[in-house]
Amino acid sequence: MDVVDALAHRGRFFRVLQQTARSQTAVMTIAPGADAGPEEEHDGDQVIYVVEGEAVVRIGDKEYRAAAGALVMIPARTRHHVTNAGEVPLFFVTVYAPPAY
Repeated sequence: MDVVDALAHRGRFFRVLQQTARSQTAVMTIAPGADAGPEEEHDGDQVIYVVEGEAVVRIGDKEYRAAAGALVMIPARTRHHVTNAGEVPLFFVTVYAPPAY
C-alpha cells in the first residue's frame, strides 16, 4: 500500500484514498454552513479525524463539537451526520472498517 498525502486532496468534497479488504480511508471537505449530505449509517465502524475547521457531529441523538485534532468514533449501524459549524472549510480524514464506498 502506498503512502498518500491526504492534504493534497483538501478541497475535494469526498475522495476515497486507500482500501484493503478490511478498511478504507477517505477525505472530505465541507464548506462553511454546509453538511456532508443526508444523515446516514454504515455496517461497520467509522472514525473521523478533523484536520482543519470545526464540525458538529450528530451521533444517534447526541451532538458533539469537534475542532482540529479531534478524533470521533462512530459505531457500526449508528445514524450520524456531519455539519461544518465554522467559518472556514472543514477538512477531515475518515477510516471505514470495513470499506463503505
